[in-house]
Amino acid sequence: MIALGEKMRWRTMERTMPLAVPRDGIWLGLAHTLEGTVRRSPYARQILGSQPFNDARTRWTDADLMFLRSALERLYEARGHIRMHELAADCALSLRQFERRFKQRIGLSPKMFARILRFEALLDAFIREPAFSFADAASRLGFHDQAHVIHEFKTWAGCTPTAFLVRAKQRKMQGPIVPDLRHAMMPLYMV
Repeated sequence: MIALGEKMRWRTMERTMPLAVPRDGIWLGLAHTLEGTVRRSPYARQILGSQPFNDARTRWTDADLMFLRSALERLYEARGHIRMHELAADCALSLRQFERRFKQRIGLSPKMFARILRFEALLDAFIREPAFSFADAASRLGFHDQAHVIHEFKTWAGCTPTAFLVRAKQRKMQGPIVPDLRHAMMPLYMV
């Protein structure tokens, strides 16, 4: 038998009314990840522009926020290089329950999201160290080999790593871009 206090707490955790999700921390990171990915890749636009993806974020409960915060923090810490069964265990769920719940709440599978985060880490490595080799990237960031690095780059950036680095060098020669803060926009995927 559930005590009255526990029953009330459980109902509060499962409410489905609109929530005030913080617009900083892990949630801002999620929004920037999704926004950046959509801007770079037609493949991502197709996935992340779908109705199921957009509908998934409108039905979050307090319990969902706690689950997602835990899962996302762990994914960001590992930069996407984590085994899903370890992540599920950290969230105290079976692998199948974890995958289903994550996909229902975020709109894409945790493996797909981990791929996006690994790509972000790869992109960051190439931007910081343009001389970074594909073999180094593969070994340091959890990719199988150079071909895997190139495939992920084509999928999420829409170009090869070499073409990306050429464009990055051209932009660097044009000088620093100074943003106009008057026109700063909130990310499209802000939850």
